[in-house]
Parts: sequence; C-alpha cells; structure tokens
Amino acid sequence: MTPEELAAAADPATLGNYLSALPEPPHHHGPLTSVRHDVFQGHHIMIRTTYEVTVDGAPLTAPLVVSDDGQVHSHALPTYEFLSATDTIRALIGNFPDDFPGGVRPADDDHDRNLPHHVHRTGDEGGS
Repeated sequence: MTPEELAAAADPATLGNYLSALPEPPHHHGPLTSVRHDVFQGHHIMIRTTYEVTVDGAPLTAPLVVSDDGQVHSHALPTYEFLSATDTIRALIGNFPDDFPGGVRPADDDHDRNLPHHVHRTGDEGGS
C-alpha cells in the first residue's frame, strides 16, 4: 500500500464508513466464560472462568476474556489488558460513560471506597 493509499484509507470519513458497514457483533447474554488451557509436566490444565457482571443492575454485554497469563481484557477496549475484572469494568465505564447512564459523578465516588469489593460465603448463611 502506498503512503497516499494509506492516508486515504485512514481518512476519518472513509474509515467511519467502512466501520459502520461492518456487521454488529452479537451481544452476549448471561454469564461470560473464558477458557484457558496449559500443559505442565505432562498434565493438561483447563481453567474455565465465568463472569456474570451487572452494572447498576443491568447485565454487561461486553465479553471479558482472561489470557493464559491471567490478564483480563474486553473486545470493547482491544489495546488494554487489566489485572482484574473490576479494573476492566471501571475502564469500560470510564471510556463509554454514555453506555452506563445513572452513575455518580467522579467527585461522588469517594463514598464507594467503603463498600466491600467482594464477599466470601461459606454456604452456611442460607439464601442464594
């Protein structure tokens, strides 16, 4: 490809028209599952990680994928990798705020720091 052809293809209008003509990927409903495989000392290891994520009560439709080294990423942010699913969701909210209406303003986030980030259950508590 010549530099002129590359510049023409990268023109925002040309690129936008190309991208808008692509079929929309299917939305995922229900838990998001990522499967990783490894072989160690002759043993086949399979790790299936399932995320069921909601934001403000609405299911997250962006798939989360866990790489073999444990990094989490989302196809919605293809050039990012995160150390946790929580960091991934925060980046999705920060980069696509219009897709997450009704949240608190950044200045109001301080009170959320007192909320538990996860809950451990023993199975003896009852409920679901």
